Amino acid sequence: MVGRVWWAVALAGVCGCADASSTAPAPAYRPLSTVAWSAQARALVASAALGSPPAARLYAIMTVAQRVTLERIGADTVRISPPAAIGYASARVLLALLPSQSAPVQTTLLNELRQPGVGPPAAIAAGKTLGELVADSLLRVRASDSTALLDNVVLPTGPGVWVSAPGRVPVNPRWGEARPWLLPSAAAITVPPPPAITSVAFQSALAEVRRISDTRTEEQLAIARFWVLGSGTPTPPGWWNGLATDLCVHYRLTERQCATTLATLHQAMMDASIVTWVAKYRFLLARPFQMDPAITQPVGLANHPSYPSAHSTYSSAAGTVLGWYFPREQPLLDQWVREANVSRIYGGVHYRFDGDQSDVIGRQVGALFVASFAANGLRPYLAVSPR
Repeated sequence: MVGRVWWAVALAGVCGCADASSTAPAPAYRPLSTVAWSAQARALVASAALGSPPAARLYAIMTVAQRVTLERIGADTVRISPPAAIGYASARVLLALLPSQSAPVQTTLLNELRQPGVGPPAAIAAGKTLGELVADSLLRVRASDSTALLDNVVLPTGPGVWVSAPGRVPVNPRWGEARPWLLPSAAAITVPPPPAITSVAFQSALAEVRRISDTRTEEQLAIARFWVLGSGTPTPPGWWNGLATDLCVHYRLTERQCATTLATLHQAMMDASIVTWVAKYRFLLARPFQMDPAITQPVGLANHPSYPSAHSTYSSAAGTVLGWYFPREQPLLDQWVREANVSRIYGGVHYRFDGDQSDVIGRQVGALFVASFAANGLRPYLAVSPR
């Protein structure tokens, strides 16, 4: 059960990508500011109990701000401090999107500015100016991305139609109207309808969920619980952020390489989520327990329609993007993607076809981002320095 292994342990002992035969000492490697700010963002998302769509947006805006900031600095790293610029850009985004979390953001910023090698006061000041300028510009652009639309929708009713939990509002029913980063619109990815509820395919999928619910093993329950990643956690995009930052460190990426990796990862996950939410509220498929009340959900349930699976879409998009950047890790990434997918069946909250279609969505969106990487001259990270 790979998903329950800590990332660092898995990378060191499973992927086998470090050069264990080398006896040369590893060169000094400065801790990455992008990695530190990702850790802070994950903690804040958990503390603020953000849902996965707004969390996906936050991670994307922050990491894109980091990438753009470093692109603006270029080779001018003496006059402008990269850690300071990243810090001020990240803090600006986090304070704008999570204003209640000011204290931990300011603490992280001060800690980062005290790190060795940040630079003299003039370079720090220049970094502050640039980082905040980039963040403010990006926040203005994304302010009109339609993610703040009011969730005032009236949903139909009928056989097999999803029904919101009593006393709760549907989760992000208009997220599908958000503006993607790379896709021209969510309509760029075609999502077919789920099987009709009277079909053999649907009844077979429902019976599988019921069978697992009736005979759920401790192993299946542990997998389901691990991948819940609901309110009060970094959410699925945050889990993949943590894995990506571990890969950045393991592969000893530069600050700019890591920023590029994280930004494209989170842009892909947000775009994939938009496609998923369009389909969720277009097809409004009832959850398994709504079709068979005997099905139990020991891991809780997000209050939105079943088809497709958001967890699986995030994971498939992430696995595709990271697999391109780190091709040696593809087998390990594929294992995590499969486990995230099947965990939702084990938890009684999705049909198998939910995850299967989400896997297609995530891979399609991920492939579009991969194509854009290659067109812009980016290349996978193959070499690993000895540790």
